Amino acid sequence: MQRHSSFKPADFWPLFFVVIILLLAACGSAAPQPTPTTASLAVVKRPSVTPTALAPTDTAEPTNTPRPTSDDPDATQEPEATPTSTPTAEPSVTASPTSRPVFDPTLDATVAVGYLREGEPTPAVPIPTAVPTFEIPKGTTNILLLGSDDPIDNADAGRTDTMMIVTINPEGPTASMISLPRDLYVYIPGFTMNRLNTAMSRGDTIDYPGGGIGMLEQTILYNFGIPIHYYAQVDFQGFQDIVDAMGGVDLAVSCERSDWRLKSPELYVEDPDNWEVFTLEPGVHHMDGDLALWYARSRLLDPLSDWGRSRRQQQLLRAMFNQGLDLGLLSELPTLWNTYRNTVDTDMDIGKMLQLATLAPAVRENGIQNLYLAGKTESLVTPGGAAVQIPKWEGQGMMAETFQQLFQPPALNRAARPPITVEIINATGNPDMGLLAADNLSWFGFAPVFGSATDETVENTQISYYKPNFKESYDWLIAWIFDEKTAEIELASDDDYEYDYRVVLGEDYDPCRPQLYAPQPDE
Repeated sequence: MQRHSSFKPADFWPLFFVVIILLLAACGSAAPQPTPTTASLAVVKRPSVTPTALAPTDTAEPTNTPRPTSDDPDATQEPEATPTSTPTAEPSVTASPTSRPVFDPTLDATVAVGYLREGEPTPAVPIPTAVPTFEIPKGTTNILLLGSDDPIDNADAGRTDTMMIVTINPEGPTASMISLPRDLYVYIPGFTMNRLNTAMSRGDTIDYPGGGIGMLEQTILYNFGIPIHYYAQVDFQGFQDIVDAMGGVDLAVSCERSDWRLKSPELYVEDPDNWEVFTLEPGVHHMDGDLALWYARSRLLDPLSDWGRSRRQQQLLRAMFNQGLDLGLLSELPTLWNTYRNTVDTDMDIGKMLQLATLAPAVRENGIQNLYLAGKTESLVTPGGAAVQIPKWEGQGMMAETFQQLFQPPALNRAARPPITVEIINATGNPDMGLLAADNLSWFGFAPVFGSATDETVENTQISYYKPNFKESYDWLIAWIFDEKTAEIELASDDDYEYDYRVVLGEDYDPCRPQLYAPQPDE
């Protein structure tokens, strides 16, 4: 019997800690919380516009297979039982909200020059030189979020299969996040080329200063030029309970999602008869903890595999962030930290958490930028048979430019320009299509509002723009979002129209777009 390898409990857990750090949802309170409505998905008010951003999932539809199969060369061919979590040692928390000073880390002088450890075989690709460290704006905070196969107090570190960097820029303020694929084939300082997700176990094995975390941070700094100021590592513990305590989470699913799932959560995971291919149709879904965890972790039947999973994890982060703010739980952070600190391994103090929490409402208002490395790597099978991804660093649209974007505000951030408002008229005959369109728009920074409802349907989607010309209209992006040609956008004559754009959704509208490959302003 083959292993359900996509269902690793730790795959989702960085999302939980971001929920705490950035108030992505102050959802651990024992007090029952109101169930949010679909209005939290995007703005539905007129004329006030303050959208919250969620987004659809992957573009391509997965193909069902008769049995779960593993695409992980490290996976053993056995079903995976759900492990129990073990709390970590309790971090110290001061009563004062004052945060200790933070300095940009530098490369360890002993590993700053790449070399092959004596006795190691020649790697499949040459060891690259260190990437110059990015110059980052003053006050910027980079947080490394980790999910591991093993409990965080385990003496032997497992593979770090979920890695994400969240960058908070106080100018704005705005935020950016980027997922680091586990299969990136990079230089592990002082060792050899290997998968990025092996760096922590290497650091623990050699007792590197700072342990596995220290080695991983040095690996990221060497290969990507990103200094890490804080880290947060979590293992599998109660994510379903957390989502359920929020009253569930509303998620706009714009692309059909199919993958293996237990027929019921209480069933024995090692019995293959307890599994079935579950399909989530496009629409707005109110997810309980079990469904949200499945949605974030599934990848076996996904043609985009880890790329698509990282996209969905970022989507859930934003959904929980928005919902936490909508529920008005900003003041709950000290209580939450006292509740959950035993399950988190972090070097961030409570003072810094409170500082970041105060930025959360403005971050949502100004914008969150989601970045991906899809299309910026080259696939390779190593002599040992491991399927890895070689970073493509230089060149237009490659990794260097993408990592630089971490430290830049989103293109449509509200701190720098007025919002671009988009009125949506849903003439598809499907009420969810208007919500999915609004969600796609808000993901990229547009400000969607719903126009008057109509029972009439039209065949084709129509886009009109109500300004004198298309300068700074981002017409190329809105055309991409609706899969229309830029030339087909009408330049309307009504200069007094209330909104910048008017979109009439026709029966041809398909909300499923290749979000991982969205065009950039210079494209």
